[in-house]
Amino acid sequence: MTNPIPPQDGTAKDPGPRARRTRQKILDTALDLIIDHGESGVTITDICDAVGISRTTMYRHFAGMDDIIRGVYLNVRERFAEGLEAAIARNPDKRQRLDVVVDYLYRFFNEGLSQKLAQTDPNFLRELSLANFDSRVELYKAALDPFFDQVEQLTGTLVDRHLVGYFITHFYASLTVYGAYAKPYEIDVLLRKLIVGLTYLNQAPPRE
Repeated sequence: MTNPIPPQDGTAKDPGPRARRTRQKILDTALDLIIDHGESGVTITDICDAVGISRTTMYRHFAGMDDIIRGVYLNVRERFAEGLEAAIARNPDKRQRLDVVVDYLYRFFNEGLSQKLAQTDPNFLRELSLANFDSRVELYKAALDPFFDQVEQLTGTLVDRHLVGYFITHFYASLTVYGAYAKPYEIDVLLRKLIVGLTYLNQAPPRE
């Protein structure tokens, strides 16, 4: 899902497939360059040269570097959400929702995007995490909704869904710094323990 170019009159307007492809290529290239050189080491000219477009074309899509960075934040957010939605679509069984979410988070972590950014530009990674924090909390709450429902039916007690989503977001962000020290526990094991532990917080243990 790409972020459409905001029209001047404020109305919803589709920029067309070619413009969407160009915009997406700009965002993808900007992120790749930031991973390699850090945000401060990337300029509009660098992006134009890498994409193969003129500055005039660039400014048809973005007002400047700050606008590109905001687009990168949103693009990372949307791709992460779409990946999780696709994982759920492949296995929609609500009884397995916890497994699906943990597996997706584990696979995404192993792709190494956050770790690369942490090495190249930790400040950019921090700003990216902050920009997407609230949306991640809501995403985890929605994705784990069937699991929460099961626990509530089992225990007769409401789950603090916001608390669970909040701590998943915090913990997942910390993995970029401390993930290498997780052994002897695998990341997916730690994520599962965190989610289950918080979900059953202040509740009776699950009945056999």
